[in-house]
Amino acid sequence: MTALPFVDTHLHFWDLERFHYPWLADFPELASDYLPGDLLAEVADREPAALVHVQAEVDHALDPVLETEWIAGLADALGPALPPLVHVAYADLRAAGLDRLLERHCAHQIVRGIRQEVWFDPASTRADVPRENMLADPAWAAGLARLPAHDLSFDLLAWPHQLAQAADVCAAVPDLRVVVDHTGLPPAEEGADLQVWRDGLRRFAAVVPRSVLKLSAMAFVSPTWTVETVAPRVREAIEIFGADRCMFGSNFPVDRSCASYDGLWSAYEQIAGEASPAERSALFSETALRAYRIDPHTSQLDR
Repeated sequence: MTALPFVDTHLHFWDLERFHYPWLADFPELASDYLPGDLLAEVADREPAALVHVQAEVDHALDPVLETEWIAGLADALGPALPPLVHVAYADLRAAGLDRLLERHCAHQIVRGIRQEVWFDPASTRADVPRENMLADPAWAAGLARLPAHDLSFDLLAWPHQLAQAADVCAAVPDLRVVVDHTGLPPAEEGADLQVWRDGLRRFAAVVPRSVLKLSAMAFVSPTWTVETVAPRVREAIEIFGADRCMFGSNFPVDRSCASYDGLWSAYEQIAGEASPAERSALFSETALRAYRIDPHTSQLDR
C-alpha cells in the first residue's frame, strides 16, 4: 500500500535542561530530550505534511508562554527542514488575567489552541493528573468561554466517564472548536466501562457540532497493542464521529515504546483500509488541516 499523505496531530518536544517536566518523574523511560531532530530521525521516509505540537506539561509554576516561545523558536530556526508546525499551548483557564495570557500566546503565529488536562483523579499521585474536577468549576467554564474571542480551539483530555459532562460544558460555548484527544481514552475490554465511553463519545459528537476526535495514544487501549486489538475501538470511534470529524496522531515520543513511527502509521493505514478515498483523506489530513487551520504548502502559518 502506498503511504498516504498525513498530518501528525499530536506530538511533544521537550528539553530537560531548559524546562522542568514534573510528570516525567513517573516515566523514567521518557526522561531524555526529545527534539525535532529526534523526530526527523524516526520519520525516515514518512515525512508528515504538517505537525501539531501539544503542550508537554512543563512545570505549571512557570510562565506557560515560555514553552510557546521555545516551540516558535524551534520552528523559526529549522525553517524548511521541519514540516509546517503549529502549537497547542497551555493555560490555566481559571487564572486571573487569562485574556492577557491568551494574547501573549497568540502573539506567536504558530499557536492554534489551548490544552489544560481535565482528566482528574483525587487518588492519583501523577503530576499531570488534576486532583479536582475542573469541569464542575464555574471559573474554569468561564475561562473556556474566552477562547473563541482569541480564535483558539481547546484540546480536551478527559476520562470516558467525564465525556458527557465535558460535552455539556463545551456545548454552552457554541463558537468553541473542540478537539477530543486520544480517542476519548477507550478501555480495551468489553463491559460497562466501554459502554460509558461509547455513550460519552456519542453525546459529545451530537451536542458539540464543532468538535473533532483525535485518534491517538493507542497505548491507552493496550501498551502491547496490535492492529487487531485497537482496530475495533478506532473504527467504532470513526463511526460515531464520522471520518470528516476524525484525525490521526502519533503521540510521539510517549507511544514509541509501542510502535515505531513507520509502524504506527502503517497500522493506521490498515485500520482505515476499507474507508473510501474521501474518508481516508479526511482521516489522514483534511480534518487536521481544517481543525488546526494549517496550510501545508507554506511555512508561513498565518493565523
